[in-house]
Amino acid sequence: MSEENVEIVRRVLDGFSRLDRASVEPLLHPDVEWRTVLGPLLGVATVSGRDAMLRFAFEEIPDVTENPRVEVEELRDLGDGRVLVIARYLGRGKGSGIELEQQISSVHRLRDGMIVSVRDYASREEALEAAGLRE
Repeated sequence: MSEENVEIVRRVLDGFSRLDRASVEPLLHPDVEWRTVLGPLLGVATVSGRDAMLRFAFEEIPDVTENPRVEVEELRDLGDGRVLVIARYLGRGKGSGIELEQQISSVHRLRDGMIVSVRDYASREEALEAAGLRE
């Protein structure tokens, strides 16, 4: 199941980069929760529910960012239905024209083949520590 979870997360991140809402929707649990470090830039800290997450990712972010995309640097199974993601989030501010690049570490929790939560952290070390792991 662990490799399956890694592949599900990979497919979701790829779908976000391609702005392919239809490919992402069935991989998110209806009650998914995303605690994002990018959210406060748009006035939110937590996005709750599949519809809200899809709206945030496929409408709100693209409204303020040209060519938003995710470049995955690491995907790692952490056991217990958790996957560590280290990725760079890229784009260009629509109003400012400023290039955006932010590395974010996150822990995705999956159940029954769907992502049920995503928790972002400022660093890989914080994400591993939150997952109860250290390197």
